[in-house]
Amino acid sequence: MRRLPVIRKKSFFLVIPLMLVLLLAACSAGSVGGSGSGSGATPAPTTVKGYGTAQGCPSDVVVTTAPPAAGVTVHITQSHSTVTAHTGDIVQFNLPFGQRWSGPTSSVGGLEMQTPSGYADKTSKVCVWRFVAKGTGTSMVNFYGRAICLKGQLCPQYVMNVPFEVSVK
Repeated sequence: MRRLPVIRKKSFFLVIPLMLVLLLAACSAGSVGGSGSGSGATPAPTTVKGYGTAQGCPSDVVVTTAPPAAGVTVHITQSHSTVTAHTGDIVQFNLPFGQRWSGPTSSVGGLEMQTPSGYADKTSKVCVWRFVAKGTGTSMVNFYGRAICLKGQLCPQYVMNVPFEVSVK
């Protein structure tokens, strides 16, 4: 009679928690903080568990100390249009609470991403991404909004594309 190899279930179930720990460690290494540059100093972040994600932001980071004012602030009403900035300007994208937002996770073209990205601004009730305009040219910055759905609730299935064209001179 032929013997088939047996997968050891005990060792398999020990691997799953180990993988989760490694994944969480890799995701959190450098997700808060970062290096600011010049007028693009990094705001002081704190984490309020469940707040940012409940509002639709990609993270629970909440900035309590206001960062330096942005040279160019972009709102959702300006999507599908060209926004003009100059080299060295801070370009800040404000997307309103109420959608589950996702957006760039790294620099885009001549726009250098500042961290934290996609943080919640309680005062303005927006999710915020900030970039420093480092080089001239035109860059497309895309954000995507989906419905915020609660477990066990019917949920509309859509993805809203919110593109911005940023021209740096």
